[in-house]
Amino acid sequence: MMKKTKDIQPDRVLALHFLWFSLFFLCFIIYSMPCHAISDKYFTESKTDNHYNTNNENNLYCQPAEIDVNDRLVRAGLLYDISADAVVWEKHKDRTFPIASLTKMMVALIVMEDIFSGQVDMDTLVKVTPQASRIKGSKVHLRKGCRVSVEELLKAALISSGNDASYLLAQFLGGTEYAFVQRMNKRAAQLGMKDTFYSNATGMPAPKSVNDNRSSPSDLLILAREMLSYDQLLDIAGTSNTVITQDKRVIKLRNHNGLVATYSDVDGLKTGFTKNAKYCLVATANKSGRRLIAIALGVSDWKTRNQFVASTISRYYETLGIGGLEPKTRYAAANCNKKKSSSTSASKKAYVSGFNAGESGLHRVKKGETLYKISSKYGCSVAELKSWNRLRGSIINPGQQLIVRRDFQADSQTSRLRIVSFYKVRPRDTLWNISQKYEGVSVDDIMKVNQIKRARDLKAGTTLKIARYV
Repeated sequence: MMKKTKDIQPDRVLALHFLWFSLFFLCFIIYSMPCHAISDKYFTESKTDNHYNTNNENNLYCQPAEIDVNDRLVRAGLLYDISADAVVWEKHKDRTFPIASLTKMMVALIVMEDIFSGQVDMDTLVKVTPQASRIKGSKVHLRKGCRVSVEELLKAALISSGNDASYLLAQFLGGTEYAFVQRMNKRAAQLGMKDTFYSNATGMPAPKSVNDNRSSPSDLLILAREMLSYDQLLDIAGTSNTVITQDKRVIKLRNHNGLVATYSDVDGLKTGFTKNAKYCLVATANKSGRRLIAIALGVSDWKTRNQFVASTISRYYETLGIGGLEPKTRYAAANCNKKKSSSTSASKKAYVSGFNAGESGLHRVKKGETLYKISSKYGCSVAELKSWNRLRGSIINPGQQLIVRRDFQADSQTSRLRIVSFYKVRPRDTLWNISQKYEGVSVDDIMKVNQIKRARDLKAGTTLKIARYV
């Protein structure tokens, strides 16, 4: 007897066939797809572990380079490439150590923030208090009762690491040093500097070492980056020698950061030393548009510290293929590298390369002269003077010699085309920042054309007339 079989209807058979065919086709498509993303110049690939697209030439320029550092001589530190947003070397970057006068970096930052918020001006005069005049340690010898501007106190604190200047700024802006130190700790917390603590505004050792000012390389990097947003601070910290006045008395300032005087690419930031902190340095350099921040803490002596930081920065630049740090002068090269006079003479020739014999002259800076006055005398622009002499800021000193192209000495602004444009002042703008937006325009130019008597008179929303010659 035969068993009955269940009949399958034709429409169900077709549906099953279609389902199997669809599954087969889908598997075929998945198998045929490549394992990488679609290659197209208008699409960006997904981020890989190194966060960079190696097929993109623009990103390739910003890739960090690999560097091996012999860091046994430093307690802690790091090297940071701003363009690549990468720490390319570090040692104990998140551990806390005493920082000595690196403390003054936070003092300078708060001063600049108060200036930009309108609470104080660069030219505000501050009376030297008895407490400030009696401060110990590194000082510029401020005299009780004398008046010094905020700008000159900043210079004294950042360039010569004057404890008296730093203390006076804290006392002036905070009412008391203690109140200002509370602001310092609060600002550090706002910036995310979780490993930082301040007990004073100078970096001097506390009565108990456990209360010494302290921070970590990672936190100091945060602070350094914040400082770099203020061109005025970089201009001051990148000055090797200058003078300030205390009433009628002149005080000479020499930068404790020897790398600023030695290398044309190094333009800051701050040194520090105490017995517990040893020798510390936060340095920054800019070569071919590639800015680095180097931090070294706890080095046994200042020479080793400077050599370590300079070598680390220079080697990294060489690895990037843009050459190492370049000495400013023959004297600097001889003192830094201890080479023979013949090699330093060659570096001096390289320094004035671009000027043929008979095409350049020297101008000795006189007291009261500015770059604008000198450029007006020779008919060139301030930007050209800076370029010929590799000046990063506008600070020049009496007796300093400047290179001037002779083919500009017979020129005059009256024979050139005058172009007038207008600029609306934005919040946080300064006359110096605005002048940098226009080639050949100085702060003095802007003040003269717009009849501005004091830099602090600049207000957001004001429309400035910018006159330049081409």
